Amino acid sequence: MLHIQSYILPALVLVLFVVGYYPSLALITQKWLASDDYAHAFFIVPAIGYMIWLKRDCLAENNGGSPVALIFVVAAVLLYLFSLRIEVPTFIFLATAVSIVAALSYLGGFGVLKELAVPILLLFMIIPVPGQILSTLTASLQLRISEVSEILIRLFGVPMFREGNVLYLEKMSFQVIEACSGIRSLLSMTTLSILIGYFTLSRISSTVLLLLFSIPVAIAINIVRVVVLVLAFYFLQVDLSAGLSHTLTGLILFVLGLVLLFAFQRFLELWERKKQNS
Repeated sequence: MLHIQSYILPALVLVLFVVGYYPSLALITQKWLASDDYAHAFFIVPAIGYMIWLKRDCLAENNGGSPVALIFVVAAVLLYLFSLRIEVPTFIFLATAVSIVAALSYLGGFGVLKELAVPILLLFMIIPVPGQILSTLTASLQLRISEVSEILIRLFGVPMFREGNVLYLEKMSFQVIEACSGIRSLLSMTTLSILIGYFTLSRISSTVLLLLFSIPVAIAINIVRVVVLVLAFYFLQVDLSAGLSHTLTGLILFVLGLVLLFAFQRFLELWERKKQNS
């Protein structure tokens, strides 16, 4: 009976959560669908659920239902209701995430939050960044990628000049648009690096290194993308800046980035084994 109750209570909490937080869940789903920057969120959510499911015994074994945790839950619910009142999407999403953390602490005790630190981190990472902040970061990355791309392209002897994030050739101009800014790859790569590290690496330090490695990889593949587009047009008279060819180029380079990420993960895994055996 106790075993059955340990499953009934979480299931009941999940149903109540979906019903009570439907406005937030519907809104964040719309945000994810409207932004290619967060397309990966639809894969991360099931992964978070699976990670929490793997810790179900820990949730059952810990002492939940403490009065302090209940106060935390009530405060989180009030915060959520207030966020709905002021109608600020980011605040609504944060209040929803806090409510999930509060519910987990009530079910399993505050000690379980340490065991669920990574899925909780991933939960906050898929909350859409406010548009103004995202636009500022995107614009900054666009300019930096344009600058580095210009330096690399000139190494191939291509005559050109740059104005902001636009690269001018004699017969063609290339604009480093938002899709080539690297922000999309950056959000996806950093999130995936944490997910990969969680399931394959045993040390937190190794996962942190994998996360740090994913940042320059995400930026580098977008620099390579811009350089390839310009060189392909200049030397081969092939325009890869639009249509299916542009999409395929981006996809191939993103896969290359994933290969580099998994290669570094493999290196860290071997390093961990060496440390364990020494």
